[in-house]
Amino acid sequence: MASAEDCLRAMSAAAGRDLTVDEMEALQTQLQARIRAEQARNGAIDLRDAAMRAADSIGTDLKQAAFIERRNALINASIRAEKVSWIQSQFGNRPAEGISALLVGVNRAKVGARNSVAAVQKTMRDRFLSGFVYDLERTGYSKLFARGSADLDVARAMWAFGREDEAARLSALPEHAVAIARVINKWQEFARTTANESGAWIGKEPGYIVKQAWESDRWRHAGYDTWKADALNDYDISAMMARSGADNVDAMLNGIYRNVASGDHMKPIQSVEQSPFKGPGNLAKRISQERVILFKDADAWYRHNQKYGTRSLREAVAAGLERSAQQVGLLRQLGTNPGAMVDTIRNDLVQAAKEAGEFDKIDALKQAAGRHDNYLAAVDGRMNIPGSAMGARLGANIRAWQSLAKLGGMILSQFNDVAVYGSEAKYQGRSFLSGMGEALTGLGTNLKTDGKRELLSSLDVFFEQAMGEIARTGSFEDVGGLTKAQRLFFKLNLGQWWSDKMRAASAMGMSHHMALQVGKSWEKLEPEYQRVLSLYGIDSPKWDVIRQSATKEVDGRAYITPESIERVGDDAVRSWLDAAGRRAEAADVTGARTELADTVRTYINDRTGFMQLEPDAKTKAVLLQGTRPGTWLGEFMRFAMQFKTFTGAYMQKIMGRELYGRGFEGTNPFKALAAGNGEAWGLVSVVALSTLFGFGSMVSKSLLRGQSPQMPNGDAENDVKVFLAAMAQGGGMGLMGDFLFGSANRFGGGMLSSLAGPTAGTANDIVNLYQMARDDAIEGKGGTLAANALRVAMNNTPYLNLFYTRIALDYLLFYRLQDWLNPGYLSRMEQRVRTENGQSFVLPPSQYATSPAALFQ
Repeated sequence: MASAEDCLRAMSAAAGRDLTVDEMEALQTQLQARIRAEQARNGAIDLRDAAMRAADSIGTDLKQAAFIERRNALINASIRAEKVSWIQSQFGNRPAEGISALLVGVNRAKVGARNSVAAVQKTMRDRFLSGFVYDLERTGYSKLFARGSADLDVARAMWAFGREDEAARLSALPEHAVAIARVINKWQEFARTTANESGAWIGKEPGYIVKQAWESDRWRHAGYDTWKADALNDYDISAMMARSGADNVDAMLNGIYRNVASGDHMKPIQSVEQSPFKGPGNLAKRISQERVILFKDADAWYRHNQKYGTRSLREAVAAGLERSAQQVGLLRQLGTNPGAMVDTIRNDLVQAAKEAGEFDKIDALKQAAGRHDNYLAAVDGRMNIPGSAMGARLGANIRAWQSLAKLGGMILSQFNDVAVYGSEAKYQGRSFLSGMGEALTGLGTNLKTDGKRELLSSLDVFFEQAMGEIARTGSFEDVGGLTKAQRLFFKLNLGQWWSDKMRAASAMGMSHHMALQVGKSWEKLEPEYQRVLSLYGIDSPKWDVIRQSATKEVDGRAYITPESIERVGDDAVRSWLDAAGRRAEAADVTGARTELADTVRTYINDRTGFMQLEPDAKTKAVLLQGTRPGTWLGEFMRFAMQFKTFTGAYMQKIMGRELYGRGFEGTNPFKALAAGNGEAWGLVSVVALSTLFGFGSMVSKSLLRGQSPQMPNGDAENDVKVFLAAMAQGGGMGLMGDFLFGSANRFGGGMLSSLAGPTAGTANDIVNLYQMARDDAIEGKGGTLAANALRVAMNNTPYLNLFYTRIALDYLLFYRLQDWLNPGYLSRMEQRVRTENGQSFVLPPSQYATSPAALFQ
């Protein structure tokens, strides 16, 4: 029989070095566990054979771990040198800003300033999801999959892939389940290989269903004992113990429970101590902490997912692809240990500044460390881990309810998107007016033709409409409570329609504009276009490759897409690599071609978020300050910032782009306006046109409330109010425009409650109702309690405030009820509007809304 020492010597040889005493002890523990697992799997095997098989399997793992360690050391060293050099060359005067650019992007006219972790993550997310949804739509079963009625059969088909009896298993399943499963498998496999190419090491599992999206609060609510009983019923315990090398079932299951219940499983890349990229010395720890959950069969997975997961296979697939995209962005930009990489880059920059005697840079780097950690938390998943799963879910549901009750007229605040679109077109070297025309034309474009669907899929924007993504609500919520209700609501209020159309128009517009430029050399491009391309690292040699890609023709218009760049000839790519001094073997050419295609993807994807303005990771980090859901501070920030993210995005992206995105090197905004690079004219143009469209929003809102709009009338005080209100509305601060015309906003709350968030306003209304009821009871008066209670109920009931139904409901029912409950209410309301807002009703409610009995006369 082979001794333990023989096995350990064999494993030392596999590791390629002598193991330490601690490593020996850890591996000996694993060895015993794997011996028992081998004997359990094959009862006929003797102890010697079991020991040698166990030693061989651990030796294979050690060889693999040693290879991973060497490979990732090279990856991380390369990224470290590249990023430090880039920051010093582009942000030499402000290295702290260079770290910000690396994490979330900045609005500076610097090479690569927008090619951030966050931008790459969003690009890969949209690429994975758009490709998945496009392929799913082509099967004809997308609606069936969305309903969830086929989830169990789809899971059974996924379970069959890669098994010896795959064909037999699949033949027994419905055709639609197999077709859906093949699409899921295709894109999950693509995400896996993309992550591995970026530095991950994810093996291929037969019968893999989905990267599980566990719901931490369900685990906590069930409790360990209940969950453990279900786990013993559903998990393949023997296979899991063999995989992990665990020698105690309770310890293994307890580790799994704590990992998921704490939310740690939500991180796309684990911390240093839990890194799956550790070397041989930490193999035992790595394997024990990997804790892969293996199920007995697809039915066991389905049972467990229904009780402890998202329940919906559709949402689990989408969440898995999104987490893969997060991982790819981190790996590509920060290597295999993101937190350590940021610290290392900062230390290198501090050391360089110290050697140069530039102590102000050292101070700036140290002062920015907290801000950088907030940015990192926004991209590495820490901001999504709830402090209290139950508290996070409760807060998310309350905010979802507020969205359903308050955003029925959201589209009326989006008119200024047209001006924002035009300003971005101007920044890219096109004209302001042509950009606005493109936006308006896009609202009427039919996106359902086969050619448009394929084009949008290749531009990674197709999935937004097909997946039913929620439009701009500013809640920063993950998939969860009231999600289906929100999806329906944002279809009914036309927010999703507007967002989809504008996003599609912007992506197609940039793609078409690029196709129109391919006949020009880099030197002949407009300076503004050169500048915006360089923000993503596209320079003259890369442009020469892009120029040689074939254009895609759709409806008589030419487009350049990432897919067309992926088919460009080897010679063009090799010339670029040779000129850059890079190796140009066959694998290098393939990798470089993909790299350039992804760069163009990132350019189109990121700039789309400027045209159809979207809050990004930086907006989230700034507004939420790195806080986590389910904590007191985290929930306070999320409630306070609800409905304010568009304003944050406008200030950060649009104002920041105009002030600092044209070459100004300082930080003072007033000096930026005098820099002479077009900052003043750019800012004036976007503010002026945003104000114009903001005025249009104000007029529309007034008319839909049945009121005459606020108009300039020659009175200086009134005209200034109108102008400031239109400017605020056009800049995303619609509430502030309302406050300029009275003490109450359009939701019925005061300024303080609105600044604290809509939920605070609702809470304030409820307190006022309580005080009113108390005072009426003391004084023996009827008061206006019933009418005010009705108003609060109407303003907080989902779906009642849809812009095209609310005015009808008001005149047909609600005004009548309020005047019936509180006689004279309507006359007093009309007087208050005249006094406080200087407005009148086009159709005075006191004349057109009578008692409820009139409805039946």
